[in-house]
Amino acid sequence: MFTGSHPLIDKLRYYSSYAMIAVYLALGIIFFFTDIAETTFPSYRKEIGCTMMIYSVVRLFLTIRKNKRDKDEFVD
Repeated sequence: MFTGSHPLIDKLRYYSSYAMIAVYLALGIIFFFTDIAETTFPSYRKEIGCTMMIYSVVRLFLTIRKNKRDKDEFVD
């Protein structure tokens, strides 16, 4: 995104992207496999959980690809 950004910000961005993937995956598993907050979200719980888990996998793929691309650009 920004060329020559601070290494601390780059590390924060790197780890926060993986933390968000973990959050989406955890929420997807909670919605799909448990009855937590069933009164708040009574319908479409399985669909929401499945969608969040799929989104976390897609986001993981995109994050890995972006990190690999950034690493290759840094080397060149």
